[in-house]
Amino acid sequence: MSRRVTISVPDDVAEQLDALPARQVSAYVTEALRRRRISDAMRAALRAAGHGEFPYDPVRSAQRLAAHQVSLEAREAAIARTAELLGRPADELRAELDRRSAA
Repeated sequence: MSRRVTISVPDDVAEQLDALPARQVSAYVTEALRRRRISDAMRAALRAAGHGEFPYDPVRSAQRLAAHQVSLEAREAAIARTAELLGRPADELRAELDRRSAA
């Protein structure tokens, strides 16, 4: 089931939507909102696991972990919850995070 919703967006966003084929605008907005919902849920899970809000910075994140500012238990809990939200294996996500922090 679906329903029609009318929204107002800033000009820059409207220009992005105007650039899409007319029949793809709804799918694009739907995907963006679903991704945002998952992202918000992941941030909430990370906060609940004791992880603070930091800008995207894998190197500094690795330094904080190495300095024990984030406990290994909190990291593992956050990885498990994030993997669950993303529908990915925790081992795969952990390996990806480790690769990014080593770069």
